[in-house]
Amino acid sequence: MTIWLQPVDIVTGFWMSGGVASAVLALTRQIWVGGGIGITPFIARMKQLAITPGSQPIDLILSVKKIEPEALVLLTADAKAANVNLHVLVDDIDGFLDGVRLRKRVPNWKSAGVWFCGPASFGQALSTDLVDQGLVASDFHQEFFNMR
Repeated sequence: MTIWLQPVDIVTGFWMSGGVASAVLALTRQIWVGGGIGITPFIARMKQLAITPGSQPIDLILSVKKIEPEALVLLTADAKAANVNLHVLVDDIDGFLDGVRLRKRVPNWKSAGVWFCGPASFGQALSTDLVDQGLVASDFHQEFFNMR
């Protein structure tokens, strides 16, 4: 069944998994990690924060094989408009993102909720490392998807 929306229709949407709003509000800091195309939900959230600002400090870490200069300009503008601290790591230049690099870039990481969207094995490795170093396991949130 297809339902067509009209310009006056009200739509409710959910960011990430949908039921995370209370968990997000309970933490004083957020760390978003996007692996490759996993940056997409964070771009959408930054666009919303540019319209309706939040009060929590947010660090967004993008880990990619390469990034086009035009894409970096757009991403930087979105982050600035949303008051998000952007960290871009390009594999061949900066090395791969791991827990050590994340902890160096975000010193207050233990007081944060970590939101990961990217390759499943990358997220699992990051989660294991951060939890082993003291992050509360329930403060790591991962979207599960695999490229086909």
